[in-house]
Amino acid sequence: MSFKKLKYLVASLLILSLLIAPAAAHGVYMSWTPIGNQVQIHAYYQGNDPMANCDITVETIDSAGNAAAYITDKTDANGNYTFDVKSGITSYRIKVVEGEHAISKKIDVASGSGGVESEVGWWGKLMGTEGPSLFTIGAGLGWIVGIAGIIMYLQARKLKNS
Repeated sequence: MSFKKLKYLVASLLILSLLIAPAAAHGVYMSWTPIGNQVQIHAYYQGNDPMANCDITVETIDSAGNAAAYITDKTDANGNYTFDVKSGITSYRIKVVEGEHAISKKIDVASGSGGVESEVGWWGKLMGTEGPSLFTIGAGLGWIVGIAGIIMYLQARKLKNS
């Protein structure tokens, strides 16, 4: 293969690699909203893809901190689930599981406001589940330096052989 063809091949591969959608592990998120005597849960992945038809477990947590199973069910096709607040209980642990993806959070409905939780942690942020990350930036710079190195190597080889 000639040097000129190789340069075009490398340039083409670089351009094609820019068109590939970034791959990242799903971050798992859950929002909840107290509505009267009910709590509405919405479980979803990065990009707002719903955790459809996933196992959901609701545990009550009493004032002493003891947990007890309350509900075991499935989310709907949109990743939503609504349950009735148990009389005298304001704290709950909600677990939503689909395969290896899971989120488990304690919520307090006494505050009267909802919230959003995620299970991405520092590793998920580093690996790119929430926008550009250090890993993504480093990988991009690695591609640029690597391709430039290959081109410089081939040019130096061509100069040596001429």
